[in-house]
Amino acid sequence: METQGKPLSVDEEYDLWKSNVPLMYDFVSETRLTWPSLTVQWLPTPVQEPENGIIKQELIIGTHTSGEEENYLKFAEIDLPKEILTDEDPQEETEKDDEASTPPPRSNIKITAKYEHKEEITKARYMPQDPNIVATINGQGTVFLYSRAGGLQSTLKFHKDNGYALSFNPLIKGQLLSGSDDHTVALWDANGSSDSTTPIRSWNDLHTDIVNDSKWHNFNEALFGTVSEDSFMKINDTRVDNTTIDIVKCPQPFNTLAFSHHSSNLLAAAGMDSHVYLYDLRNMDEPLHHMSGHEDAVTNLEFSPHVDGVVVSSGSDNRLIMWDLKQIGAEQTPDDAEDGVSELIMIHAGHRSAVNDFDMNLQIPWLVASTEEENILQVWKCSHSLPVVGGPPKVNKDIIS
Repeated sequence: METQGKPLSVDEEYDLWKSNVPLMYDFVSETRLTWPSLTVQWLPTPVQEPENGIIKQELIIGTHTSGEEENYLKFAEIDLPKEILTDEDPQEETEKDDEASTPPPRSNIKITAKYEHKEEITKARYMPQDPNIVATINGQGTVFLYSRAGGLQSTLKFHKDNGYALSFNPLIKGQLLSGSDDHTVALWDANGSSDSTTPIRSWNDLHTDIVNDSKWHNFNEALFGTVSEDSFMKINDTRVDNTTIDIVKCPQPFNTLAFSHHSSNLLAAAGMDSHVYLYDLRNMDEPLHHMSGHEDAVTNLEFSPHVDGVVVSSGSDNRLIMWDLKQIGAEQTPDDAEDGVSELIMIHAGHRSAVNDFDMNLQIPWLVASTEEENILQVWKCSHSLPVVGGPPKVNKDIIS
């Protein structure tokens, strides 16, 4: 970001972002953690009827203490204003409330449970079919299974080096993929409770360098994708012996990939060259399109679970970007074109260091949690007035219990 040709400092960009928060967000909360968290994920917490004007949501975070203290897997709770369920500005609603003299609820993170963890947590993910089970992976590539009620359940040892790739199969209970800097990928059965050093299946030859990410397909239970520092993206099928069914040579190494929740043929991938690439599984020879907006490597990608065609990316440039694929190629005025490509919805510039991880809330559309290197965890929801095609979705009242 620049002003009059001069790049803004990190603090100047943050101050500019803060000044625009009322225009771009319905809600923003920032919490300083004791230690950085390399991972964050919303737990699928049912949305209860608001109590005293607030609702509660839960998160998984970790610690990276660099050996200075014990590391922990943590479960956290955040209070959110009830207006976050609507298309109204929570601040405006508070001002209009008859009880406006009562301060709005604080939205800081409260730790509700924590369990000791061997070394830093590089990633933590819950099992979709049983959210009480959480898998983690650490700097040695060891995978751990935790129960929210009972703590550590299993230690799964196979990898010989640091791991960042960790993904539960959304369609088969207990199937867990892990990938490591030692170039290997492993498939585990996370349904058991005993320690194991033997995966269901392992691959030593999928890649010849660090495995940066692995993700399951959301419609085909046998398909998963992997990306690596060897500059290849591979689509793999567990039903066949040779596994790999498609190979893409990347312009530069991809750090992350994601499959659409709405289209069985659409996936996105991104990495060191800062672009976000879109692919069609039916023809992987060339990308469908690439999107420019980041100023450094892209580290994480996710498709919105609520809105078809919405993708969110985060990167080493301290930013998260929301994209609307339905706006690719849309006409722009010269002024709009200066702000970014037509498919760019918004840039979240609230972080002052590289974004480690983010997650989109399954229960509350557009609500995002993101964590950065400098110990900060943010929870935010973009403004309902942003020009997204079709408008922001309503909360599904069926999920309120």
